Amino acid sequence: MKLYGNSVAKAEEGQAATHRAPSARAVAAAVWLLAAGTLSWLLVGGATRAAGEAAPWLILLSWFVYVAQWRPCLRVDGCGFEVINGLRDHRIPFRTIEDIEVRFTTVILAAGKKYVSWGAPTPPPALGAGFQHLSDLKSRPYSILPSNERISQPVAKTGRDAVVAAWHDARPGGITPGRDRVTSTWNKPLIAVGVLAVLAVVITASF
Repeated sequence: MKLYGNSVAKAEEGQAATHRAPSARAVAAAVWLLAAGTLSWLLVGGATRAAGEAAPWLILLSWFVYVAQWRPCLRVDGCGFEVINGLRDHRIPFRTIEDIEVRFTTVILAAGKKYVSWGAPTPPPALGAGFQHLSDLKSRPYSILPSNERISQPVAKTGRDAVVAAWHDARPGGITPGRDRVTSTWNKPLIAVGVLAVLAVVITASF
């Protein structure tokens, strides 16, 4: 999904742009399909007892994958960032942000604390970027390549660039700031589902 250059425009219009790690939801969907397939295979094979014993574990696994892979993301709008992690969400207005570190994870320094985004886009692998660059060069005759293009590597534009750009555009006052404090909330319904899943596993293991 192409994010660069789009999220800043959306933020200025008051719309939210959502950034996620490219493979996070694909991994979650694959695990869910595997869990559903395993349970269906046991039921079709007549192993009802085994299916009953496996179901709580599969539900707990599905819940964990949802928390760790499907849900985490980083949203940006006209007021600030919303860091959505597993069980806890952080609303970070632009005015409270002191700095942003964009490396292997996106870390927002605000109000004297660090907020790490689980679902922000990760940097493109250097090896993959190099192969893509070589592929682009091989598709054109060598004689027409500019001299600087023969030795330089392209700069990959990703959602990480858009995250930093949104904050930099907000600093001069181009984007309407929101509240002046960071608010953190727990996702209570999701926590309750997790507790029930753990209890189901404990009860199943006791018999």
